[in-house]
Amino acid sequence: MSGPRRPLRFLLACFAWDTHFHTLVPLASALRNAGHEVRVASQPALMPAVTGAGLTGVPVGADTAFVELMGEIGQEIQIWASGIDLDDPAKGRSWEYLLGQQSVLVPTFYSMVNDEPFVAGLIEFTRRWRPDLIIWEQFTFGGAMAAAATGTPHARLLWGPDVLDSMRRHFLDAAAAQPPAHREDPLREWYEWSGARHGFAFSEELTVGQWSIDTTPPSLRLPGELRRIGMRYIPYNGPSVPEPWLLEPPERPRVCLTVGVSAERTIGHGLVLSELLDEFADLDAELVATVPSAQRGSGPVPDNVRLVDFVPLHALMPSCSAIVHHGGTGTSGTAAVYGVPQVLVGEMYDVSVRGRQITANGNGVYVHPSRADARSIRQAVEQVLTDPSYRANAERIGAEMRAQPTPNEVAAELARLVRAEGPADVRR
Repeated sequence: MSGPRRPLRFLLACFAWDTHFHTLVPLASALRNAGHEVRVASQPALMPAVTGAGLTGVPVGADTAFVELMGEIGQEIQIWASGIDLDDPAKGRSWEYLLGQQSVLVPTFYSMVNDEPFVAGLIEFTRRWRPDLIIWEQFTFGGAMAAAATGTPHARLLWGPDVLDSMRRHFLDAAAAQPPAHREDPLREWYEWSGARHGFAFSEELTVGQWSIDTTPPSLRLPGELRRIGMRYIPYNGPSVPEPWLLEPPERPRVCLTVGVSAERTIGHGLVLSELLDEFADLDAELVATVPSAQRGSGPVPDNVRLVDFVPLHALMPSCSAIVHHGGTGTSGTAAVYGVPQVLVGEMYDVSVRGRQITANGNGVYVHPSRADARSIRQAVEQVLTDPSYRANAERIGAEMRAQPTPNEVAAELARLVRAEGPADVRR
């Protein structure tokens, strides 16, 4: 009769961005609760968030120029990234367009958040700690590089529609149609440059992981041939103490507004906070708007508006009848899992994909920023509040998400898969 199996070691890798790390926390906690050893590796800037989640952090590399740049840009990232769509069929997916995406993203994003000190630090720690599995956030390609350099199994954790795999497949298809001398591949070239330094060869598996842990419900997944492990999306907003008013049921429909609004504008199209609040003043609804105190301005606030600096969305969503937001993964996922109709206003990165999805599934309204003003946003809110089909479709999507395997179940499946791969001592 065999004795208890030894605990496994799981290394989670994420570049230093809180909201991306938040998607890892439920699984990391489940792995710890199952008795395994868990470490979270990132640049030093993320360590307060890691330890604040009750996890053990491993600082590697140094804080990157990208993190510094984002700190300076702040809310203006919505303006800077306007028009960057990682999977836009309207642009035709021409070779020039797809090559242009890669030529911009690799040097200005991928290689910045996975710079050489970060990758080298991940590889060094992996060799010393010898994890059984590396789980990397979908932009943290350094986790895949560390896995390749050490022979460690690895899995990628997705926090939204897999636009990166979709974009990569379209890129490879377009490249195959080009003359061999013109098949530039910036992503592969970056991987090969790192591989030459650290002793690993490039393969397409390094762009998607041996497994992809997917928090998107099946009906919203993009096509792709991956070894996929579905997982229920569990909201995590960091440590918080909800305000007492959240315990009281709303007297009228409650609408959450969180679109990165500043006192001057939100997403680069001149939307002024005071105009937006005034537009909602006579709506038969309570508007809860997350706006930092420093960005509110000095004008009057309508009686049906509650301004807050921060509210944990997992505490707010159960009482909401609708949400207006910028399309971020945490906000979208939290609204969806609670079955709340959405009004999405944004276009950066994968947001337009989400917008097209909520339109197709009838669980919300997508307002493109070029058409967004206070009146159009109010009209969209009225639409989702008065047409019961939006709530019905949102609840359908929420039920599908809640039917996915829990992080505890996924932790058990990962342990089974890792043990099937063989012991860690055969790795480099």
